[in-house]
Amino acid sequence: MIINEKLVTLKSGVEVTLKSPRVADAENFLAHLTTTHTESYKNLNFKPEYWKNFPVEDERKIIGDFETSESKFLINAFYDGKVVGGLGFVGAQPEFMRHNATIGISVVKAFANSGLGTAMMNYALAEGKKLGFHRVDLTVRTYNEAGIALYEKLGFERIGRLKHMALIDGQYVDEYAYQLILD
Repeated sequence: MIINEKLVTLKSGVEVTLKSPRVADAENFLAHLTTTHTESYKNLNFKPEYWKNFPVEDERKIIGDFETSESKFLINAFYDGKVVGGLGFVGAQPEFMRHNATIGISVVKAFANSGLGTAMMNYALAEGKKLGFHRVDLTVRTYNEAGIALYEKLGFERIGRLKHMALIDGQYVDEYAYQLILD
């Protein structure tokens, strides 16, 4: 699904464009994923080498799948031609669960605490609500204080702790599960 482009002004006055990446943006998006996973891989799901070696053609296929889907979308934040934030919103497929979606976000460190994460999440949640989604969930590592603060500020409710959810550098790491009911 392609969402409408939106220009947002961050706390510093910098303007960033939020839009769905297109197939032509695959290399730029992979560069973003490599950067965020280099800066913060312990908050994400892969070491940076995974994205450095990820085939561009495979990323094009993934973006193409999102473009044609009716139940999921991507949002990239573009600044000066580069992707500085990425967000995925994926709706559930089973018939009785189609009102549910899962969300995930990454922002480069240079844009941390700029309001970009809030802007991206608010835009995604508003788009999800327009599409008929009623419930959004996510997980976050228990030590990711910035992520936790963002989700709680947006009204997400912590509903549990997932023990040993990730194995990072030989250590098991817990995650919190959060949900938000879109009224």
